[in-house]
Amino acid sequence: MSSTAWTSFRLVPDDVLFFRDGKPSTRGSDHYLRSLFPPYPSTLYGAVRTRRLLDGDVDLSGLDAESWGHRLNGLTAELGPWGGFGALRQRGPWLLHGEEPLLPVPADLGVIPAKTKEDEPPHIETVVRYRPAPGALPGGGSHPEGLHLLLPTDAAGERWQPPAPGVEPRLAAGWLLTLPGLAVWRSGGLPAPDQLVHSSTLWQDETRTGLGLQAGRRAGEDGQLYTFGFIRLLDGVSLGFEVAESKLKPTGRLRLGGEGRSVILAPGPAFPPFSNESPPLPGGHEGLLTLTFATPALSAAGAWPPGFSAEHREGRLGDIPLRLVGAAVPGFVLVGGWDLARRQPKPLRRALPAGTVFLFEPLDGIGAAAAATALDGTCISDFSGTDGLAQQGFGLAATGVSG
Repeated sequence: MSSTAWTSFRLVPDDVLFFRDGKPSTRGSDHYLRSLFPPYPSTLYGAVRTRRLLDGDVDLSGLDAESWGHRLNGLTAELGPWGGFGALRQRGPWLLHGEEPLLPVPADLGVIPAKTKEDEPPHIETVVRYRPAPGALPGGGSHPEGLHLLLPTDAAGERWQPPAPGVEPRLAAGWLLTLPGLAVWRSGGLPAPDQLVHSSTLWQDETRTGLGLQAGRRAGEDGQLYTFGFIRLLDGVSLGFEVAESKLKPTGRLRLGGEGRSVILAPGPAFPPFSNESPPLPGGHEGLLTLTFATPALSAAGAWPPGFSAEHREGRLGDIPLRLVGAAVPGFVLVGGWDLARRQPKPLRRALPAGTVFLFEPLDGIGAAAAATALDGTCISDFSGTDGLAQQGFGLAATGVSG
């Protein structure tokens, strides 16, 4: 666990929210823009930086590279140079339901939905956990890169058997994991169905339609009907995050996302830490380090963990030497945005989505629990340059131990 002193916050919106992923849209061709949610760490990081400028009574009008240094009023160390990064660090964002943090369901969990009525929220009938199956499988089959295949297992750790032909687990897309469920997952167990929460009980899509106008006139333009899909959080739901090396106070407001919507800034619960209090694994085995990302992570090697690749399955995360033995990667997301300092789009990059899981064997005599403790709560991304990806909160790791 990181030894950095983090201060926890929550964001409570007054109205709907809207967040883009940086993909370009074409006037007249793209008629529907859906908000992603939760927002990417870079969006929140930029909002926090702007709030800190306002806290320091910095005049934002005409602010540029030339005026940046002498307008910061003592914020240079925290915010850094124009277009760069200072000491300010962030973790998050994540969902909060009341005082409980909710994290994306790790991709090594699969679900079988229960049958529900049309007006009922989704329910889960069965949860399975995908675990390593070392070596070749009966009838053939192996991972092309030498990693262990992950196969579905039940609560007893036995190979899961479908109850009927054609019944297969699916990715838990749209579900979030409660704190009790996260504790079970961290200890290598299988969360119960009621320890997963569906997003439809936390927020709703709210569409708003508009009409493009002709330049210089209040007349509609042909072919310019467009719709935005906003996000409205339900009662008791908010966004949580943490910062370090900052004098940000949990009072007032900040502007977040598209249209600069106002949100209330208040104290919030901390990111849930890994606790090495689970019972020892049978046979005295140390087990494997399991790591899931609570926020998207950017890796120079694509679908491999930051610092690893097909040619380098042994490497380091932080100071911990590891061997990659398994992975559950549910596709990719696109991360981009707008660079205000350079007045140009940021590179649009494929990122590992939140919920991605990697399984590692710790090396050099380090136990899995010790590795989990050291890496939990750290942010991991490895694109080179001055992007400050980990500093903004990309690749927030939640760790555990699995047999």
